[in-house]
Amino acid sequence: MISRNPSPLLLVVCVVVAALTSSADGFTAQSIQGRAAQTSSATTTTALSVFGKKKEEEDLSYIESRDLTREEMLEINRRNEDVMNRELQAMTGISVLFSFPILYLCWVAFFSE
Repeated sequence: MISRNPSPLLLVVCVVVAALTSSADGFTAQSIQGRAAQTSSATTTTALSVFGKKKEEEDLSYIESRDLTREEMLEINRRNEDVMNRELQAMTGISVLFSFPILYLCWVAFFSE
């Protein structure tokens, strides 16, 4: 007799399908070893061989560097302070905006009849 609740039958079918499909062994050691064998035969370098190589010297002559003057540093500091003040105002505004619904819910919860 077939029960009205198909969930145990559906569960058994799902388990059997998952066990029989080949994509269900994605995290098993067998699939990892198979992929490792494929990659080792394709390339001869390993991840550890990268550390033994010496880096070639980079040409950084295109970068111009000089010390900033006092006025330039003060100007950069002023701009950074303006940006930080605007960010602080925006964060305060957003937090006040998000507080209104919570305050309304508290008002309704405590002062409604």
